[in-house]
Amino acid sequence: MEKIQNFANAIKQLRKSKSISLDQISESCNIKKNYLEKLESGNFTFKSEVYIKLFLKEYLKYIDLDKSESIIQEYDNISSPNNIDSELTFMPASDDKIIDQIEPNFEYKDYNPKQIASVIFIIIVIVSIYQIITTLLV
Repeated sequence: MEKIQNFANAIKQLRKSKSISLDQISESCNIKKNYLEKLESGNFTFKSEVYIKLFLKEYLKYIDLDKSESIIQEYDNISSPNNIDSELTFMPASDDKIIDQIEPNFEYKDYNPKQIASVIFIIIVIVSIYQIITTLLV
């Protein structure tokens, strides 16, 4: 678990060393910002492994296209059940390091289409009832 957290911190530091914001990556890659925040916090369980790897690949291609494949390979090494001891090789150089500032970890709730449809339906019912009442009172 510590290796996953170190990996997450390393990709975050790599992004910061290139002065790239999560908003930029989110907009360019069409990945929700909260998913990127979860990756950087070390939470690799919010979606299935296939999605995590796809998000991670796009994230890394945006940050550093040349190193993206080797970093994905490192992720595979540390996330596999046959985890071998390996050191991360993509940390920014010491002169590029940025002091990691504590960012608030907000949890966002994703709403599914059923929830959205239910809210819209309730609003329509309320508006309809209001119109019926106002026409009866006139």
